Amino acid sequence: MLKRRLDLWLPGYLAGTPDRLLHRLRRRNRHTHLIFLVCDHFEPAHHVRTPEQSMNRMRAWHEGYADLQRRCRDEFGTTPLHSFFYPPHHGVEHLAPLAEMAYDGLGEVELHYHHHDDTEETLERDLRATLEEYHRWGLLLESGATPFTSFGFIHGDWALCNSGHGKHCGVNDELRLLQRLGCWADLTLPSSEQCQTRKVNSIYYASGDPRQPKSHDHGIDARVGHPKPEGMMLIQGPLGINWTGASYPRIENASLTTPNWGRPDRIRKWIDCNVHVRGRPEWLFIKLHTHGAIERDFDALFGEKAMQMHRVLNREYNDGERFTLHYVTARQAYNVARAAEHGESGNPADYLDYRIAPPATAFYSLNTRHTLEACTGNRLRIRACESAVALRLRTRVGPLQEVRGALEGIDIDVANRRIHLELDGPLTFLTQPGAMLEVVKGNAVLQSIDGEVRLDGAGPCILTYR
Repeated sequence: MLKRRLDLWLPGYLAGTPDRLLHRLRRRNRHTHLIFLVCDHFEPAHHVRTPEQSMNRMRAWHEGYADLQRRCRDEFGTTPLHSFFYPPHHGVEHLAPLAEMAYDGLGEVELHYHHHDDTEETLERDLRATLEEYHRWGLLLESGATPFTSFGFIHGDWALCNSGHGKHCGVNDELRLLQRLGCWADLTLPSSEQCQTRKVNSIYYASGDPRQPKSHDHGIDARVGHPKPEGMMLIQGPLGINWTGASYPRIENASLTTPNWGRPDRIRKWIDCNVHVRGRPEWLFIKLHTHGAIERDFDALFGEKAMQMHRVLNREYNDGERFTLHYVTARQAYNVARAAEHGESGNPADYLDYRIAPPATAFYSLNTRHTLEACTGNRLRIRACESAVALRLRTRVGPLQEVRGALEGIDIDVANRRIHLELDGPLTFLTQPGAMLEVVKGNAVLQSIDGEVRLDGAGPCILTYR
């Protein structure tokens, strides 16, 4: 009991029993949309035994999760999504693979952050440095004519706002700092341990308090018709007591592991926890968490146990009458919650980009440090590329699918059908079907070699296309 700290959260859970029972009855006669997301404390360098193990994990994830998505599309017509909350202490070498996984549609990348013995000043300094480094790989940036910082957050060791009794944090007023730096929501909870809040199974708002820790222990529920609450949104996953099945009762804490995978009895409990924006119970949120970069839990996340979970979700909770299933990222879940607050109703899939636009990685990925200056469906402008000789750019903007070679900068301007390049040597292009390129300015020559387009030259160059 002490380890799982039932004294903190069980009273609030029991107090919510009548409300859960009422909504369980009402769900029998209403159409419920399930907003399903998995928030991964993604730590590929955790307890590695060999230097190459973390990159092997990245490759296994990219291939394995893409295969899971293909299988689900083929069998159910739906595509699971994943939210990778990545911590900087696991190394910059994983940022480019993460950006490519996001570009390939596996999900989106957010921030997981461990720290201890910080002050507000040291935490802000280190977070700003972390955000700047992630930006150099196209991460934690909202797309737009001028991309800007935008991220969801999970605190290391669950210790948000110094809730670990002085361990693993140090900053009481953490929420206010995060919000100032561009964070739109915290998705740390539940923990079912000492950092767990008394408030459970909620989407709510809390404000930091420099005078005391754990200011998010209580808060104001997100509610239809209240679109401008103070503080930062916190989206909790289900927490409760599962009374069904063998070896029960047991605590349900929304964690996905291979031993504790997404069994049918757990899915029923996730729904029963009834997490929603007040006034919009027909949009029901299921936020799970995992430490999924470790081999022992691959099966629960993209192996056969994962397929069993998705089979139950799609066959029993996606009939279009009683239930409709929506796989979403953390950002999309936040947008749906904000839409509910503003009084929107109907199909939550219409509101996946309601407030926060897609991340820059929806439009491109680049395997070297760079500076992103513009990123929309009609404009991609990148400069200051490092390690240009090994560069690989993939993009959905304009006529190019892929660029390889020695490139210092690129500006794809769809409105004017121009591509401005800063060459540092030859480039190879893979173009969209039927696209034709032409040099209109610069000392460069285009030629077609083995089905690819090669550009030889140096310095500034302008291409047009049709």
